[in-house]
Amino acid sequence: MTQHVIVNRREQSDAARRKRKRNVPAKEGPTVLLVEDDPDMREMLASVLRAEGYGVVEAADGDDALEWLGDGVLDGEPSRLPAAIVSDICLPYFSGLDILEGVQLAPRRLPVILITGFGDPETHARARELGAVCVLDKPFAMEDLRSAVQAALRPRGQRPPWARDGHEV
Repeated sequence: MTQHVIVNRREQSDAARRKRKRNVPAKEGPTVLLVEDDPDMREMLASVLRAEGYGVVEAADGDDALEWLGDGVLDGEPSRLPAAIVSDICLPYFSGLDILEGVQLAPRRLPVILITGFGDPETHARARELGAVCVLDKPFAMEDLRSAVQAALRPRGQRPPWARDGHEV
């Protein structure tokens, strides 16, 4: 079994890197690339996603995320294409909006869910324009994250429950 580990080149200590990084679990569920620079938030979100049965690859910043995605997007390597991406917008090096823009080069549609603590209307509009599934404003309920990921992985043509009554996540 191949293990996918995101390596943050900027960390000096191997022990710290091993402690912070998480491998894709052996579960058979779809893989979610989680990009969050706050380690506590990343750990909490990864735990929630793993509890739902998803394999999670963690990245601490936009550079690590795009590096991991590079093989899948540029070379068409399917094992390096997650089923979905959950990314903070404000990240070091490359923002969540940059990641969203970059995955448009992928050989297939990659649903992207953005999270932010600075959810102004312009940011939401730009995210929609670039094709984000949704933008979750921090703080948000973990149920909102679960619902957003489930909706992102729903086959095209199936409407999410909230779309039937005019609501958005």
